[in-house]
Amino acid sequence: MKARIREKFTFDAAHAVKINGELEEIHGHTFRGEIFIEGEVKEGYIMDFLELRKILDNAIAPLRHKNLNKIFENPTTENIALWIAEQVKKGLPQGIRLHKIVLWEGDDNGVEFEF
Repeated sequence: MKARIREKFTFDAAHAVKINGELEEIHGHTFRGEIFIEGEVKEGYIMDFLELRKILDNAIAPLRHKNLNKIFENPTTENIALWIAEQVKKGLPQGIRLHKIVLWEGDDNGVEFEF
């Protein structure tokens, strides 16, 4: 039986998104997100939550309290979410896959990707 577990995360960072070729003013956000992983239930669970937390913490560590323009060509919420997703995918054990990522830029604006 396949099932999903989820893990929430937050980090603070600054960025200036390029819109129509122009950089907006640099500003900060508390980014909030959630990842959903999918796998077979074995021995009563899909994956240890502590192991998933470690993978997620390692994925977002390079973003914490950073100027995201130094990491991304255009640090949109979409680009940041896809980057986090790739980092998480690299750390997942065999047989476990990333199903979805949701990333909020502050309280009102967010993005969601399903894989």
